[in-house]
Amino acid sequence: MTNRPVVEPAPWPPLIVAGTKPTWVKVRDVALTLFMWVLFAIMLGTEFELFFGRYLQRMGLGDFDTAGRWAEFFEALQPFVQMALVLVSLLLLAGLFTLRRVARGRVLPQPAPLSASHEARRVGMDEADLIAARELRVVVVHIDAAGRYRVEPHRIRQSLETSQSPRDM
Repeated sequence: MTNRPVVEPAPWPPLIVAGTKPTWVKVRDVALTLFMWVLFAIMLGTEFELFFGRYLQRMGLGDFDTAGRWAEFFEALQPFVQMALVLVSLLLLAGLFTLRRVARGRVLPQPAPLSASHEARRVGMDEADLIAARELRVVVVHIDAAGRYRVEPHRIRQSLETSQSPRDM
């Protein structure tokens, strides 16, 4: 019996690329975009009247109330400004706590260095192999299911020789 699945799993997450997008998805995207722009225009109707009403009235497109009524406008905006101030103050407070935590962490003493024998035991290697692996410049590390490490020296010359084509030699 093999460990291979009967059906190869599909890549995750499933991506819809432009070449495979169905027509109904394109229609749905356009409809949702138009709907959201119309909803946005309805929500900002008062603001459109305030800023563009004079021009639209001159073109004869409607009778708009173009009086500024700025006090009413800012009064309606006040809860949103207050919420923004609360959020900014919470962000500043969180930043101060983070700075305090980092400053505390800097004054803590450094932990004792891990000896080679402890580290070798932790990764499931022989101490001599670990010390030899530390001396190599480039290594390949294999980690098995049990969490044990196996280190091999990387064969740079061999990989360079196999990557060169015959006409380069």
